[in-house]
Amino acid sequence: MKTEDHIDELIRREKETVPNPYLSSRVMAKIEGLENVERIRTPFRQTLALAAGFAAVIFLGVSIGNRYVESGTAERTLNINDSQIENLDYYNFGEDE
Repeated sequence: MKTEDHIDELIRREKETVPNPYLSSRVMAKIEGLENVERIRTPFRQTLALAAGFAAVIFLGVSIGNRYVESGTAERTLNINDSQIENLDYYNFGEDE
């Protein structure tokens, strides 16, 4: 038999199958039951997760802030003459003079 014959046979057998009239009712009842359960549980879980996230962020912020220690050394400034270091006279030759 060819593949096409197998496909035709499969389609014919599927068309002859008698569906269970109560199957869709049971499936829909199960889906509605699961939706009701999820509607009750979801907001509590989300609220709990949000509160835990806020608490973690606040805790980390406070602990990082307490670890910061300002150094007691005086501020130092270093001035460098880039023109002298890089010898820019070659590039400025003739333009400014």
